[in-house]
This record gives sequence, structure tokens and C-alpha cells, in this order.
Amino acid sequence: MRALKNPRERDLGVLAQTLSYLLLALPTVVLGLLAFHTGSPLIAGGAVVQLVFMVIFRRANPVWQPPVSGSIVVLYLVALAMAWAPIGNSNDPVPHLAQGFLFIVAVGLFAYHDLIRTGAEPLRRANKWSRRIANRRAWPTELAECRTVPEAIALRNAMHNEPTPALALLMNARQEVQVAALGALEHHPQWRSGEAEMVMRHAHKNPEPAIRAAAVYALAGVETAELITELATFLRDPAAEVRLATAEALMWNSESRWPFAREMVKEAMADPKLVNDGPMFTTAGRLPAAAIADLITWSAEHPPLARRAILTVVEHFHGDLLNAEKPELANEIATMMLSNETPPALRVELAGLLRDHHMLTPDLLDRLTNMNQPAPMRLFAAELMLRLNPNDPDGVDVLRGLARQPNRELALSIAAVLQNILGMQLGLPSGAVQPQSKQAAEVAKRVLAWANGASAESLSPTPGPRPGLKPGSRGRAPGLGSRPKSAALPPTPPAGMPVYTNPLDESMLPPGDGAGFLNADDLLAPPSMSSPLDEPRHAPRSPLDESMLAPPRSPLDESMLAPRDRDLYDDSMLRTPGSPRNPLEESMLLEGEPLAEDDLLAPPNPRSPLDESMLAPEPPPVIPPLIPPSKKPFKRPGPGPVF
Repeated sequence: MRALKNPRERDLGVLAQTLSYLLLALPTVVLGLLAFHTGSPLIAGGAVVQLVFMVIFRRANPVWQPPVSGSIVVLYLVALAMAWAPIGNSNDPVPHLAQGFLFIVAVGLFAYHDLIRTGAEPLRRANKWSRRIANRRAWPTELAECRTVPEAIALRNAMHNEPTPALALLMNARQEVQVAALGALEHHPQWRSGEAEMVMRHAHKNPEPAIRAAAVYALAGVETAELITELATFLRDPAAEVRLATAEALMWNSESRWPFAREMVKEAMADPKLVNDGPMFTTAGRLPAAAIADLITWSAEHPPLARRAILTVVEHFHGDLLNAEKPELANEIATMMLSNETPPALRVELAGLLRDHHMLTPDLLDRLTNMNQPAPMRLFAAELMLRLNPNDPDGVDVLRGLARQPNRELALSIAAVLQNILGMQLGLPSGAVQPQSKQAAEVAKRVLAWANGASAESLSPTPGPRPGLKPGSRGRAPGLGSRPKSAALPPTPPAGMPVYTNPLDESMLPPGDGAGFLNADDLLAPPSMSSPLDEPRHAPRSPLDESMLAPPRSPLDESMLAPRDRDLYDDSMLRTPGSPRNPLEESMLLEGEPLAEDDLLAPPNPRSPLDESMLAPEPPPVIPPLIPPSKKPFKRPGPGPVF
């Protein structure tokens, strides 16, 4: 993975490897040819020694760069001495040519080694690539891809201890140039005072996420506690790509960095705004043991910290199981899953991980259904049993025991198993259901009924209303109970005047003009029922007066009135002797009241009850109020003397 591999540890090309092997083999070949030409055993021994050193330095590529280049210069000087000592002042030109060749190569390697050691050559090449980056006009479409352009990689290889050429490009106004310069500084191992802080400030103040991500990769090689802690603050950056780059940067040499970054990692996992990020360090390789221990401890905290910590641990174990580097890892995960010290939520996720990797044996599955296991673990085991065999009695018994617990969220999970696996219709919708909703309460009642032995048919929810006419879409038909609205009660008569009218008849008339009671003319009975005293004093009512009266009430309306007071009203005063009693009056008699003799002798009414109910009751005669005998009016004396 990118964060775990130092980009400076690069593979050489074929030409560079060939040149390295050629420089290593050149002293051996020269001494061998010279020993064959002169027949000197001392030169032949020197060739063997050079062969041994060639085997030793064959993995040190490239051999022309420090620190290997200094040792190679020494080998050439040793070969030069071996080629000169046995021959001395010989007149043969071949040994002199060999000695001169070895000396020139040794001087060239020493000069190149000195240029690189002093930094002059790397600085020259770094300045050359930095100028090419500044003058480049064609850039990739995505800003993040500018970090890996060939010029940025060449500048990264040219810089060793001198990041000044790349830092100078950060002042460029073009964002592509800044990203390329930060890409050249990626995983820079050595920083002088103030250089890393300069990159950190540039990352904090820049609004572009691609530039902040490139700066995080550039600071992946810092070693101080302050810089590591400040680098971990980018775990809460608003941009997802910056958070991912920070996680990868922190996991490079994570054993020594975790103690300084753990608090910021915890705060980032507990941030509610980042709850949808899922597991952390997914592409950062294996986590250190200290990080695993902290994540297991955090899985017992409140969400969202617990949720993200669990996902990170499970993702880490998932990668290790795929790599198959630790055969005993499955046993360790199973032990952690069955341990009561492990948080229940983490135990369920570990069980799911073993199931996905087909490592959950029947013995482990049976142990998950024990009563000492938490309810989520038992529910997980019962669901897996029923998926393998829907008629498994052990799985059904576990579900029935869990369904009797007073937990609505657990009841909804059980309802999902019953409805999706066993095919029982419990009214659970396909989407999410809030545990506090009325629908969740109904589903929980059905689950409890199933646990207590109810049949599957009785658990089916009642179908909802069918489409059709809405209530009240047609007018209501009038019936027998309909009646006109009653008028307001008449006002109370003046004090001192007795009232002899029937309250049933009185309430059926509209209110008067101002007195609030009926006139004597309106209270006259028909000619057949009036008294002899009233006939000469009053004339019969005209049709116009009759039309002004309120319509008669039906018997149903009469039965709804309160009984009258017998102290104020007397039937003997309202009814003519010998006339039959009204049926409404019969119904208003008090219990145990004897009928009058006239009522017993009256012939029965030949009319039917239907006709009687359709006729208005005859108004009883009302005796006018008694007027005291007139007295001679008192005449107030005038202004004159009284006597």
C-alpha cells in the first residue's frame, strides 16, 4: 500500500542495474586478463578477491551513489595496487594500460561521490526539474493526479536532504504546480527546522482539498510528537480524500506514531458529522497491537465512537484472514467472540465475520445459543439456524424465548426473521420502522402473541380500508327524528301576575313583541270548549292570527320536555269538564296519580295512534288573570290648599 511503502525505495531500471554490475565486475575482469597476460599468481589472487567483493556488493544498487560509491572507489584503488606491485617498471604497455584504466574510473567515481555528498549535484538536478514543473502547461484534468506527473517523481528522486526547490514552488499561484511540488515532497524523511511547519501552515490555510491531501502525504515522514498530533487533526477534515490521506500517513511507521495520534483518532471516530465514513485505516495495512487494544476498548463506548471502532476492528481482522498470514487468527477471533469481557456489539460482528469466512462451526453455533450469551448473539445464532433449516426446533425455541423479553427493538428484529425466513405475515414493512411508532407496537404485540402459542393465521394484520366512496359524499335523507329548531324560551312574566297557560303550548309560540307572554285573545279556546264567561268578552281569532303561531310539535318533541310543576298549574283550570284528556297529558301524569272522574267517563277517541301523532294538541283554555275590583282612583291634589 502506498502509505506503507517509502517511495524513495524505488526499483532501478535495466540500464542502471547493468551499469552497477559492470562497475562491480570491472576490477575483477581487468585483473583476470592481466594475470592471464603476465602469468603472475599474485594478480590472479587479486582477481579472486575482487570477485568476492563483487558478490558482496551486488545488492547495493546503484553503486555509483553514496554511501556505496565510497567503498567502490576503495575497491578500484586496491585493484590498482595489485596490478602495479607484481610488475613494477616493466616495459610491457598492457599493465600500464590496465593501471591507467583503473585509476581513471576510480577518480571519476570519487568525484561523483563528492558531488553528491556535498549536495551540489542533487541540487542541480532538483533545480532543473523544478523549473520544468514551473514551466509546464499541459496538466491532468483531475487536480489530484498532478501529484504523480513524471516531473514531480523526478524532482522527488533528485531531492535528498534539500527540499528547498520544492518548497519554492509552493509560492506559485497555479494550483497544479503546488500539488506537483507537494507530490515531490511526499514522505520526505528529513526536515530542517521550520520546513515541515511551513507545509503544515500551507495545508491549513488552503481551501482546495487536493492540495491539503498532497500536503498530508508530504508530512507522512515527520517524527516529532507535535507534528504527528497536528497531522492527526486532518482526520476531521471536511473532505473525505483528506481524511483518507491522513489515515494512510499516520499508519506509516505506526508502531511509534500511535501513542501521539490515538487521542485525535478517538475524537475523529466520535464526531457525529463523520458517522457515515465507516471503518478507519481501511487501506493502511496492519494496525499495531496497541491500536487494536484501544479500538476494542472504544467499542464499549457510546455511538458513533463504538460503531466506527467495531467496523475498524472487523475490517482489520477481515484483511488478516484474507492474507492468511496467521493460521491461529480464527481461533483468537472465536475466543474473543465467546468472551464475556468483549462488548456484545463487537461479539455479534465477529460472529458475522466468521460466518462470512465459513469458519463458524456447528459447535460454536450451538454455544452461541446458551442462556449466558447476550440477546443479540442468541438472535444471530437462531437466525442462522433457521436459514439453514426453517424447521429447526432449537432455533424456534430460542426465538420464542427472546420474543417474551420486553424489548421493542428486539421484537422488531424477531419479526423480521419470522416474516423474511419463516414466511409469517406480521405487518412489518420493508423499510425502516421507528420503535416508538404505533406500527411497531402492533408488530411487537403480534410477536408476543406468537411466542405465547398463537397460530400464524391469527397474527395476520387486519386489511386496511378499500378504495370507494368517501363517507358523507351524499346528503343525509330526512327521517322521522328531524324537526325544526326550537325557538328560544319566552321570558319570565312580570312578578305578581299568575300564569295559567300550559308550558307545552307556551313554548311552541314565537316570542312576543315585548311582554314575552300571550294575549288573552290568543289563549281563547274553540267555541265548543270556551267557558260561558269568555264568549261575550272575546271574539274568535282570524286566519291571519292563526298563521302567526308556531307549527305544532310532534309527540316526539313533547316527550323531550321536562314535567310541569303541579303547584303552579292545575288540570282543572286548563281543561273543560267533560272533555277527553290529551294522550300527551296522560304520559305526563306522575306515578300513582289518580285519573279524574271526567276522564274515566269520556268515550275513547276513535282515531288511530298514527292520526293522533300527526295532529297538533288542542290548546287548553286559559283563565285570564283575576283583576282586583276597581277602586276609585286617588286624585292628587292640585297646587292649591288641601282644605
